[in-house]
Amino acid sequence: MKNRLEKMNTNAEADGKRRGFFAFLNRHPILESALIALVLNFLMEVISRRSLVSAVSFTLHSPHFFLAGWAVIFLTLSLAPLFPKKIFVYCFFGILWLSMAITNAVLVVIRTAPFEAVDFSIIRTGLGIITIYMKVWQIVLIALAILAAIAGVVILSIKVRSQKVMFKRAFIGIGLSALIAFGLIVPLNLLGYYPYAFSNLTESYDRYGFTYCFTCSIFDRGVNRPDGYSKDAVNELTAKIDEKTPVKADSTPNVIILQLESFFDVGRLADVTFSENPIPYFTQLKNEYSSGLLTVPTIGAGTANTEFELVTGMSHHDFGTGEYPYKSFLQRKSCESVAYLLGELGYSSHAIHNYSATFYARNVAYASLGFDSFTPIEYMNGLEYNPLGWAKDKILTGEILDALHSTEGRDLILTISVQGHGKYIPAEDPRITATSASIEPDTLASLEYYVNQLYEMDEFLRELTEALSYDNLGEEVLLVMYGDHLPSMALNVEDFATGNMYQTDYVVWSNRPTERKTRDLFSYQLSAYALSTVGISRGTIIRLHQTELAEGKDEYADELRLLEYDLVDGKKYAYGGKERYEIKDMEMGVNRITVSSVSPVEEKTFLVSGANFTEWSVVYLNGKKCNTAYVSPTHLRASGKELKPGDQVNVVQVSVDRVRLGSTDKIVYRASEAPPPKSWGEKYGWTIPVGALLFFGALELTVVLIRRKKKRK
Repeated sequence: MKNRLEKMNTNAEADGKRRGFFAFLNRHPILESALIALVLNFLMEVISRRSLVSAVSFTLHSPHFFLAGWAVIFLTLSLAPLFPKKIFVYCFFGILWLSMAITNAVLVVIRTAPFEAVDFSIIRTGLGIITIYMKVWQIVLIALAILAAIAGVVILSIKVRSQKVMFKRAFIGIGLSALIAFGLIVPLNLLGYYPYAFSNLTESYDRYGFTYCFTCSIFDRGVNRPDGYSKDAVNELTAKIDEKTPVKADSTPNVIILQLESFFDVGRLADVTFSENPIPYFTQLKNEYSSGLLTVPTIGAGTANTEFELVTGMSHHDFGTGEYPYKSFLQRKSCESVAYLLGELGYSSHAIHNYSATFYARNVAYASLGFDSFTPIEYMNGLEYNPLGWAKDKILTGEILDALHSTEGRDLILTISVQGHGKYIPAEDPRITATSASIEPDTLASLEYYVNQLYEMDEFLRELTEALSYDNLGEEVLLVMYGDHLPSMALNVEDFATGNMYQTDYVVWSNRPTERKTRDLFSYQLSAYALSTVGISRGTIIRLHQTELAEGKDEYADELRLLEYDLVDGKKYAYGGKERYEIKDMEMGVNRITVSSVSPVEEKTFLVSGANFTEWSVVYLNGKKCNTAYVSPTHLRASGKELKPGDQVNVVQVSVDRVRLGSTDKIVYRASEAPPPKSWGEKYGWTIPVGALLFFGALELTVVLIRRKKKRK
């Protein structure tokens, strides 16, 4: 009994100390917020790194970056003491920060790239392909976890007791946390101890911590103003460029820029043997035409940023942390590009992509880049799909030819492929197999699937160049083909013979005799380099690259950044202080979709006739959507609404994520288009034989039953 009483007293004393500690923190909200932020920041590093040891190592070896993350979290938590239910606010911010750390850990595994603020702007894009990367039960589990978190926050907001708000201490805490955050980060950032530009996001998140890097991605946008930016500096640079670049083009061939999804020469893998070369034709092209390694700005994801560099000549590295220009400034203003520059030479410009128009907001960004037309998957027919559901690239040959034939003059065609996109799954009965002593079996299985997709993409390149040959086409063509980034699978830098995971391959092909050169490039240099082979020199950025490629200058990077800032965020001194380009009124598709007639089929069902319909064509009756079934490129079947004389019918192209992309003109259904009314016999004549059959069948059944009854008696 005595021992039990002593134990109870000990427990009561310990409980009292715990209560005393929490009561002390409750009376000192500044210390309370600071301690919670410290614990929260450490937990976030453990989660985002998926390793306790790695988080401890980061904290001990990079304490200044750990403190930077702590200061940011402390600033957000310092708001909690302003509310009567501060525990609820602490939990709300805690769940929010932990959720972002979990998201980061998942994205690093799925796409190699970490979680950034810009990802909030491409949520629709991500949701469109989530079923490829996750199984249904995983998606359901995530949805349930989100609902549980929301429910928990709501219940907590109801259950937790309100406390008296100590406004003086709360505001002191907010001021102190803001002073620590800005006083710590901003000066050290200016002094260079805290970087704000990250060339390798994945490595930067590991080196500087999730919280600091994610915060940079929120505030870091556009091109930072270079030191010495002025009208005189820009004019001096443009004058120097004018002196050193030619004005007249040697020739003006059709120009095709072909970006191949996740494409690279797998022969550069250090310890992998394939049963046969997955890309024999691309290997042949590399040996016969100008080619080299291409350093791209991203790995495993971020296709649109490599594409942006090719089209504009601007370095994505000079923009904000993880920024997608397609989703930022190109949503509201134009930008110098090869489309605008070649347009000055009389070129028509087209973009083609065998995936949705809204992926990375291309349906808006391409207009800001000066393209006259855009053909996404919603305007294509005859598609074939790989096991993951990505459209095969072979469809692009016909689409490129359609674009070339859509105009009488020269054309610029930007083509973005999709077949090589991940997730990479084990291949069933693969044509090409792989062996390796160093790569994990699961990764090797994914690699086999990937190289078999490469084999089909390589066949597409063979078919395309054959179709573009001068004998078949009768026009000169310059074709620039390259990979946008490496595939998102568990490969390490040690797996590559070059020791660089930011390099893909490029080839500049022509259907006329050309001189072969070998040169490694950055992706923002490739368009300038390719155009220089035919003597085309236009614009400010392109000509700067051509000058550098010809001469080489130590100040090249600074000059590029000066022009980028001037054209994107500056005063546009290079253009005389005025906007040079207007956003294009871009057409969707080069083959116009039209409606020619409407005819009733049966009650609440009618047939729409026309041209170039696709699976994404939707019939509208008097502005309201009808249930639409795709029949053929010339016919759609609409149901669910009664068609009457005077009704207006049109067809709308709707994207994969239900965004309206374009619409045909409306046609009015006339009474004369209606078939003649059916006679009574046509409407009800079928009832006579059916009724007679039922009557005699019932009569015979009755006779049989009566006979059976008599036999039993």
